[in-house]
Amino acid sequence: MIHFNSRPRQLCDGYTRRDVLQLGALGALGITLPDLLRRQAGAATRTGKAEACILIYLFGGPSQIDTFDMKPRAPVDFRGEFKPISTCVPGIAWCEHFHRLARQADKLAVVRSMQHGHPRHGYGLYYMFTGHPHPRPDLDASPAPDDFPTIGSLISKLRGPRGLFPPAVTLPRWNRFLNLPNDYAGETAGFLGKTYDPWLVRGDRRTGTFHVAGIELPHGVSPARLSARRDLWKTVDRQLARAGDNETLQQYDALYRQAFSLITSPKSRRAFDLKRESPTTREAYGEHPFGQGLLLARRLVEAGARLITVNWHNDGSDVKSPFWDTHKDNFNALRQRLIPPVDQGLSALLQDLSDRERLESTLIVVMGEFGRTPRIGRVVMNAATDSSGRDHWPHAYSVLLAGGGIRGGQAHGASDERAAYVTDKPVSPPDLNATVLHAFGIDPHTRIYDRRQRPHMASLGKPVVGLF
Repeated sequence: MIHFNSRPRQLCDGYTRRDVLQLGALGALGITLPDLLRRQAGAATRTGKAEACILIYLFGGPSQIDTFDMKPRAPVDFRGEFKPISTCVPGIAWCEHFHRLARQADKLAVVRSMQHGHPRHGYGLYYMFTGHPHPRPDLDASPAPDDFPTIGSLISKLRGPRGLFPPAVTLPRWNRFLNLPNDYAGETAGFLGKTYDPWLVRGDRRTGTFHVAGIELPHGVSPARLSARRDLWKTVDRQLARAGDNETLQQYDALYRQAFSLITSPKSRRAFDLKRESPTTREAYGEHPFGQGLLLARRLVEAGARLITVNWHNDGSDVKSPFWDTHKDNFNALRQRLIPPVDQGLSALLQDLSDRERLESTLIVVMGEFGRTPRIGRVVMNAATDSSGRDHWPHAYSVLLAGGGIRGGQAHGASDERAAYVTDKPVSPPDLNATVLHAFGIDPHTRIYDRRQRPHMASLGKPVVGLF
């Protein structure tokens, strides 16, 4: 079963989302759907090709010089152990361990000129997901109600749903380090309100499966009985409407209606059943949480989700050098644990979407919060960095894009001879954020309003139109 979970934060009236479910419709119905589904509103004028986006987040910060911006002529203490290989696009080369992805280079654009100025994970993550700098750059802050909305929530607000399916989905976990208590800010709807929070689908790293609870009828509850319970809820809801905040109740009412639609939709339930895929397809993506997460993301695009974020899974790595945060043993970690799932899973996703004629309408973004130090063993932020590792480096790093109108087979921008600083066509996190909005046909200057009705621009950046 897939568990749809969410942080137990309070709504503006003091209730948590779980309280609302227990107090209102779903509690009366006996249906367990811990997360409220999202009511969406508004749509921008369409100019972009993207109808959906799969955002792949490599938490920790991948090394640009060891992946897609290699510098084979740099001194050995910069260039490291890996060698570049040619791709299917003349003139574009990247790390030898991306041999599958090299055959898909004609579908990909590599941005080698990403940059910002802060080496903290929390700041970089917030900046990349929201396109806005965090007001407290000295902290790895936890989520707060006044945060700027994450890109999935923003698109949910401005484009609305595609059918009955929740527009924004995150899997298989929120981003946090294994030895820290809090998730990082940047992945919630922030000041847009809980209605627009992404829907979390948890995964099991041991089995590579996803467990969904709450979209099936409880044992012993028939469709007729469900209908009767819904009629009872409507009666209770009308009584509450006479005594309470009509605007708040209308919002809850919309959420409940979407919950009913999802629960009773066979198409929605089927989207989460990976067993409906052939063994050949599942094997192509890889029998690991990352690959199976990408396969689920493709199925959720087909079911109607707008933006699916696939976060790096809990891979059981050392808490002193976890995930893509390779302060120690950088080359072995990349070679054995990190690159292979991406090479296999991303290659399969690109080919699968292309074969299904969905790549042009599905934007793919692969990113982290920053890059790594060009010089091996240089300490910038974390004293845990040893002679075999690379520390945080936000001054030059790489992002991959594909589909959604992106022109494949190109490298955008450049860094210097040691992948240390951007020398051509710099791209900031706000620019990347604006580029995603542009792909959806959303004007980055669109105004959105927080709960105090203060106006904000959807993005502070400029779309990188040369990518399209």
